[in-house]
Amino acid sequence: MLEQYWNSLPIGKENAVDYDTLCEQWQMSRRKVRHTLHELSLYDSGDNYILIRSGSGKGFYKTDDMQIIKAFRKECLNKAKSNFAPLKKINRVIN
Repeated sequence: MLEQYWNSLPIGKENAVDYDTLCEQWQMSRRKVRHTLHELSLYDSGDNYILIRSGSGKGFYKTDDMQIIKAFRKECLNKAKSNFAPLKKINRVIN
């Protein structure tokens, strides 16, 4: 089933779709669309496209543009560093 959703995502930033469009297209609630997009972020169909779910963008799309992929990678790493920052103190308190 993920393949069907993956194939329905547009290619290119200029074709990005928003939550409302995906809710209508996939006939799902916003919550279910968010979950499906998360699953699609992990999905590997064997192609070279990456699902862009950028906080700075205006929607969701697939791309194989290496410059965009590298920028998205950097954004993901920055989010991860921010999310894990409290662990230093947490680990000190636990240990």
